[in-house]
Amino acid sequence: MFKNVFVLASLSLTGLVAAQGGIAEIGTLYSYTPQATALACGASCLSNNGHIAVSQSFLTEFGCGHPTRVWNPAHNLTEVVPICDACPPSLCPGTTDFAANPAVLAVLGYPGAASVPGAEWDP
Repeated sequence: MFKNVFVLASLSLTGLVAAQGGIAEIGTLYSYTPQATALACGASCLSNNGHIAVSQSFLTEFGCGHPTRVWNPAHNLTEVVPICDACPPSLCPGTTDFAANPAVLAVLGYPGAASVPGAEWDP
């Protein structure tokens, strides 16, 4: 009986985690500096720590202002920033590619970089 309860509890937790969308995405992080008034979510979405732009499908799924943890490829530097924009396919060609303002890249250890392959973001 204990085994059956354990299996049910495990399945319930698995469903809960999947429903929260806690799956980390790995892609190339691109630097961009859009005008605040041109952001899909508007200037009020901005944070002092920066912001990111994701594909339109992810923006639709998670919504404006959704707090998102971003890591560098070494996974030793991180920052939490809101999703504030849709990244155009011309800048973010891959589904899991994303863009951030230069302040975010600097916090992740890549000041002045145009792109950072293998970066991770977790909505």
